[in-house]
Amino acid sequence: MLGSWSPGQRELHVRQNGNNNGPDTSAFTIVNGRIYTPGLGIILAPQPFTPMGGDFLHIALDVSGDGKLPVPPRNIADPLTQVFNFTLFLTSTITQKNFTISNITTSTPPFADILDQELGQTVKHINFEWPDCLVGDGNDEEGATARGDYNISIHQNYRLNGVDRYTIFNLPISVTNSIQPFPGAGQLTTKPAPGPLSANGGRMQCAMIENPLVDFQVQVNSVNNPPGQPMRDIQIQTSPRSDGGQVGANGQDDGSRGTGGGQNGGVSGQGEIAPNQGAGSSRPALGAAVRMSSESLSVVMIGMLGVVVVLFTSVSL
Repeated sequence: MLGSWSPGQRELHVRQNGNNNGPDTSAFTIVNGRIYTPGLGIILAPQPFTPMGGDFLHIALDVSGDGKLPVPPRNIADPLTQVFNFTLFLTSTITQKNFTISNITTSTPPFADILDQELGQTVKHINFEWPDCLVGDGNDEEGATARGDYNISIHQNYRLNGVDRYTIFNLPISVTNSIQPFPGAGQLTTKPAPGPLSANGGRMQCAMIENPLVDFQVQVNSVNNPPGQPMRDIQIQTSPRSDGGQVGANGQDDGSRGTGGGQNGGVSGQGEIAPNQGAGSSRPALGAAVRMSSESLSVVMIGMLGVVVVLFTSVSL
C-alpha cells in the first residue's frame, strides 16, 4: 500500500512469522494465501516475491470484497460500497520500466475492464503476455534486457461506506524464470486469452505498452486510503434490498388470512392463478383438483366408452 493509515488507527503489522529466512512479508496481510489490499480487491495469485516467467504473468484477483459485493452481470451500483474499476501495471524502479497490464482501453483482455470478464465470477483472472524485453533466463547481469525485480501495481477506484477512495498496492515479484521469445501454442486454449500480442502472434515490443514511471511521492500524494483495511479493520456496509422474502403478513391460528393478503389467498389454503379471485370464484385454485358436475362426468364417461368400443373393434378386425 502507498501512504499510511490515518492517525488514530493501527498500522499494518507483522502477521506472518517463521518464514525460514525468506523474504520479509511483514508489509502484507496474508490469510490462507489471500493477500488483503487497502481496497476491496484481494489477491489470490501470485504470492509476494515469487520468481516469475513462462508464457505469461497470471494474476488472480477477488473483486467482490470477499464475497460481500455483487459482480457483473448483476447490478453493482450501490451508494454505500461498490467497485468502480481496477487498473494494473508492471513497474520497476530498478529498470525504470512501467508496463500496462490492464487499463480499460480496449474490449479485449487484458486491457479490457476486468469486471466485465468471466461474468458472474467473483475471482477475475488476468493473463499478461510478457513483452519482448523480458525474454531470457535468470537475472540480467549485463543490462541487455529489462529483467529483474518488479511490482504488480494494483490501482483501485471504489466507494467504501459512502466515501470514494483511490488506493495503490504494490505486490513484488521477480522476472527471473525462463521466458521464451515466442509464446507456446498451449496458451491458445487459456481463458481469458493472454495478451497483448504483436501482429504476428509474437511478443509485443516493450515500447508499445510502456508508460513514464511516475515518481513515488506523486503516487503517495494521489491516494486516498481508508482509515483501516477493508474486511479486516472496517466492516463493509451495503444498501439493504427489500425485494425478497415472504409475500404478505403472517396468517392467523384459525387458518384465516393474514393482513396484506388481499383476495388471492383462499380460506382453504389454496392459492389462485387469476388475481382478485376469492373463494367464491369459479376459477380453479392453483394446485387444486378440478370440480366436475354429474352432467360433465356423464359426458366424459360416454366419451371414454366410445373410445373403448372403437379400440375393441379395431383389434377384432
